[in-house]
Amino acid sequence: MIFFNRHLKIGKEIGKATRQSIIQPFVAYGKDHNFVPPPEFLTDMYIYGYITASISNLMDYAFGGKNWNHQKKGECIMEALKVVDPTEFLLMFHTENVDGTEKILKLNENKEFKRGINDLTTAFGVAYGLLKPDDPDPILKSARKLAEGTKSLTSFLGKSNDPKVNERSSLAGAVAALTLHVHIKNKWLKKL
Repeated sequence: MIFFNRHLKIGKEIGKATRQSIIQPFVAYGKDHNFVPPPEFLTDMYIYGYITASISNLMDYAFGGKNWNHQKKGECIMEALKVVDPTEFLLMFHTENVDGTEKILKLNENKEFKRGINDLTTAFGVAYGLLKPDDPDPILKSARKLAEGTKSLTSFLGKSNDPKVNERSSLAGAVAALTLHVHIKNKWLKKL
């Protein structure tokens, strides 16, 4: 039975990784590792875009779910969202926003939502070798300078025995520092 529910277990792992990525900036600014952000943080359209892109990219590329059917993907996403936000407020918000073509189109027109998706996709693409380190993306260009200038950044993937993976992970961490961390610092740190 567990073999057939592997995608649910993967969803939980994706949720843990995604939750850690959105909590890390708060930890860097002095909050506890167990900090629980309020619902309005999770439904900030930038953060929501970042979360949904994280879940989708991890599912498709890191956990091999790219060719799963819609039901399996949906169940995996729901499990991930439950871990990101155990109150399930985020899950309800997500369900409301993807219920029907009109709502999805409206969501995809939201500039902050798209910015969150793009920022995560850049960091993820660098970390997993899907985006070339010499890509001309302006954020990536700034991240290269930041990664070269400091060794104290949190890596995106953690430490590896492979120096290339560590290099990509540090660069992805720099992208996150210039995007997600800045968004949280500017919009949420004083409120929380």
